[in-house]
Amino acid sequence: MIKEDFKDISNFFIELQSETDRGLPLVASALIDKKLLATLQSFFCIGKAANHLLIDNNAPLGSFSSRIEACFALGLIDEFEYKEISLIRKIRNEFAHSLHGFSFKNEKVIGWCSNLQSDLPLGSDYPINDPKYRFINSTICLVLRLYYRNEYVAKEKRNQKTWIDPNEMRWHSVLEEPLPDRKDLVVLTKSKNPK
Repeated sequence: MIKEDFKDISNFFIELQSETDRGLPLVASALIDKKLLATLQSFFCIGKAANHLLIDNNAPLGSFSSRIEACFALGLIDEFEYKEISLIRKIRNEFAHSLHGFSFKNEKVIGWCSNLQSDLPLGSDYPINDPKYRFINSTICLVLRLYYRNEYVAKEKRNQKTWIDPNEMRWHSVLEEPLPDRKDLVVLTKSKNPK
């Protein structure tokens, strides 16, 4: 990891630790969402269609959940990342839509955080059973996995293609030329005795 990126990750980690219970899932999800967006942008063909899908008003892939699903469906994140990010999104949504006083001490949140599967550090100094700690740990692990994903994905960037030769998609006269040997050919004929 280059020095500037390491500094960015370090500052993000410090910020996560100082966030309130409600702010923590919102800030964590925002960075993961940003990384998923960058990954999709690196994969899609360049142009207006990609912007319409990803960033324009009412973009079909403009939400955190739709970006998670799209990245997984396109093979841009693996199954572990998909499950872990989906759980973080669920926790984020619970905090975003709950009334005041909601915290990481809520039984539902404790259960979800105990299901986070990111590797935990060894040693007795780490509060690995604390749900907030597990959430922060999972966020950091995911951000590290996704930090350069857009650069790896860019190697497989989609480009516009011509799937069918325009010369093959025209009307042919069977009286003047032989039919092309293709299985997607449709033949229309004129009736000799129109009624």
